[in-house]
Amino acid sequence: MIILMTNTLLIPCAGKSSRFPDMKPKYILTHPDGKLMIEKAIEGLNLKNFDRIIITLIKEHIEKYDSKLILEQAFNHNKNLKDKVEFCVINDFTKSASETVALTIKKMNITGGLVVKDCDNMVKVRLPIKTRNAVVGYNLKKCPNITNILGKSYLIIDKKGNIQNIIEKQVISETICIGVYCFENTQLFLDAYDYLLKQEIKTEMFISKIISFLLLNKNVLFKHIEASAYQDWGTLKEWKQVQKKCRTYFIDVDGVILKNCGKYGKVNWCNNSEAIESNVKTILKLQNEGAQIVITTSRTKEYKKDLERILKNLGIKPYAVLTGMNHSTRVIINDFAPTNPYPSSIAITFPRNANLEHYID
Repeated sequence: MIILMTNTLLIPCAGKSSRFPDMKPKYILTHPDGKLMIEKAIEGLNLKNFDRIIITLIKEHIEKYDSKLILEQAFNHNKNLKDKVEFCVINDFTKSASETVALTIKKMNITGGLVVKDCDNMVKVRLPIKTRNAVVGYNLKKCPNITNILGKSYLIIDKKGNIQNIIEKQVISETICIGVYCFENTQLFLDAYDYLLKQEIKTEMFISKIISFLLLNKNVLFKHIEASAYQDWGTLKEWKQVQKKCRTYFIDVDGVILKNCGKYGKVNWCNNSEAIESNVKTILKLQNEGAQIVITTSRTKEYKKDLERILKNLGIKPYAVLTGMNHSTRVIINDFAPTNPYPSSIAITFPRNANLEHYID
């Protein structure tokens, strides 16, 4: 039975995740905020536009890592998605993302508009309600710290926003393709894929190859859509950078955020709010990059509201404020694994009222 739908979002997860060695499949890795990578990968899209959201999985991943069960549990928590998400299970790893897409279209009877989205990045973009032929790009000037420049595909775009070509692994423009591909109808994709397959292409058949063929050989118009935000997690190095930015910092108050004082004396917990400005600046930078701030202090519970007011005035937004800590050594105990590698906890000890920036890695 053919299921007629207008818009389908397809997320292929049929790769071997070779860039994440000795780990479970990358799409079920946990982001620092507790969501799975694949959940983060689609949250920048307007999911209301789609009638179906299909995730393609490999049988081996399901049997070895319970990937389908994990994804079902994750998406069942979201009442807006649980009835939309479907799974396409294929028996073996494919040779390319194009092959995965083609197999999924055929097996799941996908018709109408199709958007293909990589599972290992976050793209914030406003797509049209009705899917048109388009590729989402991002200007390198907006992300100067992006890595793996030579591993990207690049778009050549004319003044009207039409794509002239898309080329893999060659820096030919300032606009990279960021793994969101839109097709007006699935048959357009299948016809191009089947034709190129017959040509016995020896290199990997990237989705960009399909689009390039349609542009140059079939004169199909593809528009460029600019993303408003982009995060790339295509390699383990990039994923670790995300984890590093999102560390949890347990930060003391007196001698770190405020000039040191105690419960008693002329300057004490009741009247001292003199900030160590350089350290506040460092903490705000960490916070703005995604770090989670937990305040730990020997100040007792009755001083908590006043301390929270001081922190708010400084712009510090703590995840928690733990008062009444022993005036003694604080020890963090944490386990480590490939997904949260050694060292999974770090201690920074520096002289009272000193500049924190000098001690932050």
